[in-house]
Amino acid sequence: MNIVVCVKQILDTTDVKFHAETGRLKREGQPVTINSLDEYAVEEGLRLKEKHGGTVTVVSMGPAGALETIRHGIAMGADEAVHLCDAAFAGADTVATVYALSRAVAQMGAVDLIICGAESVDGNTAYVGPGLAQSLQIPYVTFVNKIEEIGGGKMVVQRMMEQGYDRVECALPALITVVKSINEPRISSLKGKMRARKYAPRTLAAGDIAGLDRARAGQAGSTSRVVRTFPPKPRPSGQIFQGEPDEMAEKLYTVLSAEC
Repeated sequence: MNIVVCVKQILDTTDVKFHAETGRLKREGQPVTINSLDEYAVEEGLRLKEKHGGTVTVVSMGPAGALETIRHGIAMGADEAVHLCDAAFAGADTVATVYALSRAVAQMGAVDLIICGAESVDGNTAYVGPGLAQSLQIPYVTFVNKIEEIGGGKMVVQRMMEQGYDRVECALPALITVVKSINEPRISSLKGKMRARKYAPRTLAAGDIAGLDRARAGQAGSTSRVVRTFPPKPRPSGQIFQGEPDEMAEKLYTVLSAEC
């Protein structure tokens, strides 16, 4: 099986700052890490490879600093990596990101399965996976927590729902997005870390991607704009009720009635 896993570099901090002029995140000097759900996606790709054979290729779009996130996937055991790195990709929203990734994956040859994290913890849109599948015109299943079987041109998976799960069968090639309950990511071996430290991914600039329309990539191709950024208003401190249950219930009723 030829498996592609999409990974994203995110800021590893809660002290997020923005550029006043552009509204973009300030990444300079900020700690970064791999998006946590993408780690589960890499792990699932590696487990499928170990069971069915084939290759796992990590794909990421981002600045030069994203190389460390890519190397994390290599250290875990991925065979190869592709890094979309060009100023033309800067400022991309999810729509422009999907466009660039889809054009890059389309020229990678035959791919049996694409795996993404269900969402990124910095954006929480859950759009890139489904958007990528739609662009490549392949079936997809989101929020997968188990792959029951795969092979013979199809796969059967469990899709997590609010109550229980759906059992879904779809044809290959396909795309899935995964949740944390699907596996437990491995700890990178010393051999893997040593290989990752020296590993140089295949880097693709905008000009290296066949048929890529620069007007649809990066900020130029983004359909959304950051107009203003601001911190949420602080919540007022709450009240603590003490006493007997009936007494506390009466106090709570009085407070709530006054606010309605």
